[in-house]
Amino acid sequence: MKPAILISLGILVYAIFIVWHGFRSFKSTSESSEKFFTADRGLNPFVLLCTTSISVFSALAFYGAPSGIYKDGIGFYSNTGGMVAALMFVVVGYRLWLLGREYGFTTPVDYLRSRYYSDGYGLFVSAFLILFIVPYVAMQLVAIGDAVVVTTDGMVPYVIAVAVGTIVVSLHIIGGGMGSVAWMDTFHMCLGFGTLITLIVYLTMRYFPNGGFAEAVQIMQQNGTFDILSCPGPNGTFNWKGMISNALTGAIATVVWPHIFMRTFVASSKENFRQMSWAMPLSYVLVYSPIVIIGAILAPAILGPGFEKPDNIVAILSTQYAPPFIAFISLLCLFAFGVSTADSLLLSASAMASRDIYLHHVYELKGKTSDSKQVVKFGRLVLLLLMIITLVIVALKPASITDYAYKLSSPFFAQILPATLFGLFWKRASKEGAIAGTVSGLLVAIVLTFFVKPPFGFSALVWALVVNTLLLVVVSLCTKVPEEITAKYHTRIDSIIYSGAELTSLTDATLQAVNQK
Repeated sequence: MKPAILISLGILVYAIFIVWHGFRSFKSTSESSEKFFTADRGLNPFVLLCTTSISVFSALAFYGAPSGIYKDGIGFYSNTGGMVAALMFVVVGYRLWLLGREYGFTTPVDYLRSRYYSDGYGLFVSAFLILFIVPYVAMQLVAIGDAVVVTTDGMVPYVIAVAVGTIVVSLHIIGGGMGSVAWMDTFHMCLGFGTLITLIVYLTMRYFPNGGFAEAVQIMQQNGTFDILSCPGPNGTFNWKGMISNALTGAIATVVWPHIFMRTFVASSKENFRQMSWAMPLSYVLVYSPIVIIGAILAPAILGPGFEKPDNIVAILSTQYAPPFIAFISLLCLFAFGVSTADSLLLSASAMASRDIYLHHVYELKGKTSDSKQVVKFGRLVLLLLMIITLVIVALKPASITDYAYKLSSPFFAQILPATLFGLFWKRASKEGAIAGTVSGLLVAIVLTFFVKPPFGFSALVWALVVNTLLLVVVSLCTKVPEEITAKYHTRIDSIIYSGAELTSLTDATLQAVNQK
């Protein structure tokens, strides 16, 4: 039997396994929106680390990062700004976790709407976050589709590959919600790291048996690709300004992208954040180091200069330069990175649509009692709708995978960063300031992304964040914050943090006192 047929069958079996894994908890997640969207806020430290890390990495890490390094030089590695931002996740995430435990927050909009006491602001944030989630999800599936075509030597058409990938991802979330997503992410994290190491070891031993990486670098000097190890690199596009922009993208992805934001609410205890303070930066080093080796050393040494389709570097190395088994597990690795990010983002979109738009505006604002089962049902219907929209986009494939990530998602997700940080750490941050900052930041991002070239070599993301932050601060200084907001989001949370008490113990003590009365 041909290797392409075996690989195709393997993909099919793996897809069935993912769907089964999701639907095995379909009944239990149907009963509770809390269980469906937050896994009952009970993820242990290792699972939280794995699901957060691999959701940040995405297919962009496995395919886009080696491609970016090959095209722009080692400076592209700056997009791993998450090694520093991971510490932000711990600091910011802990305060958000406390707020989530105290006030029942599930999504970014839950927090932003309540902190800035504005239903209109919450609806606005919901709309644009959901809107820009779709392109990034599409990027994951485009990468999977391209890889399947290359790995199966065209036996599986692109449209079929992306259709299967989209349906599998959607059904997995519809079946099991956050719990299934988190546990599958944990498996995918281990699979992805193991696959990267296996691929590197095989390629190094096969093509550079005498000197390993040193031999590969010597070949790069001979074939004209040695500039890849420098910055700005062969295309001359990555100077220090580009590195700052790229690093900001990585940092923002580790803190306030919707699916990562939601993970701050699902930890089982504050011990999660203590362990992630060292484990999360370490996970970046462990996973990104093999990716850099592939893009900066192995690919240029083996493929030489001017490779026509750099987005397919990993797929080509896995199929044309490695045996079928390596090709298959590399494809599974891409599934691991792509599926883990896609399902997390789609789940966050579903949560915002069902809880922040449907539940809040149809039930809570009208004083009606909500039905948890109905919220989950609505969330699943949203997932089906998003699946159809995503299918159309990935079938048309209007841009390269890196364009999906940096031009259509990251600059826009970033616009909730100032409101998030100032809302957590500055008592003066007001509703008017948050609205002025977020709206102006989005407008700047749109103009500099689609109509005008960003000035002075900085990206649209950088300029939008600067304008957003300045307006938030200036307008907030000219307006007032209600005392109850300050007490709820600063005085209360600070007292919990500085007392050193677990929030759950405080809550349990309060409930016990009430019951005794």
